[in-house]
Amino acid sequence: MPEQRVKGRRTWIKLYPIDCLDGSIRYQLEPDERGVWYDLLNFSAICATPGQISDKDDRPYPHSFIANRLNIPLELLESTLKKCSKEGRTVEDGTGIHITNWTDYQSEYQRQKPYRQKQGEDPNKYTRGKYGHTVQH
Repeated sequence: MPEQRVKGRRTWIKLYPIDCLDGSIRYQLEPDERGVWYDLLNFSAICATPGQISDKDDRPYPHSFIANRLNIPLELLESTLKKCSKEGRTVEDGTGIHITNWTDYQSEYQRQKPYRQKQGEDPNKYTRGKYGHTVQH
């Protein structure tokens, strides 16, 4: 299960222009549906669980609420979600709408964060030098 956000909101998500212009989304979704897809990515970035559109208690938002929040007709949201589900972009269950490849939209920093946390520095391996830490041999 994705990590719950403690405080603060994601300030950006990673999108590659070439993928946006030449990728499968260009022909799988209509122009207005592509706009909804990018809105869904942005909305999922600011929800409590990154990559999942739901409230803080992992309850799904009603589609009418999401459509209102995105300022679009409910029918447009429904058609976009149907196509995104068919193409494997989203999965919807009892906890919300999940962006299936959410990690693809994250920064390298976020992707590498768990590895950095596992590999704590051993202070005995380093000595403080004039220009920072120097490895002891």
